[in-house]
Amino acid sequence: MRLTSSSDGRGKPLSTAIAEWAAGTPDIQRVWMVAAAPEEPIELLAELHPSTDSEEALAVWVANGGRWRRELQACIDQVVNLDWFDPDG
Repeated sequence: MRLTSSSDGRGKPLSTAIAEWAAGTPDIQRVWMVAAAPEEPIELLAELHPSTDSEEALAVWVANGGRWRRELQACIDQVVNLDWFDPDG
């Protein structure tokens, strides 16, 4: 597993790069890294800011999830699997 955000190992820590991306993405409340094995995609879960309607949160995820995954991959120079974490189940 690479612990830095760049392929040469000289970038910022992976957790810092992910946290900075999340902080700059207004719809994201939290991101968890749930798996990071060598030569495997990094598995991340994203929790969206609460909304009054879970269908609204789903619409935000569907509209933005692919773009967010691409942004994260560009930030950390590694393949990412990004999934939505719905705290309501």
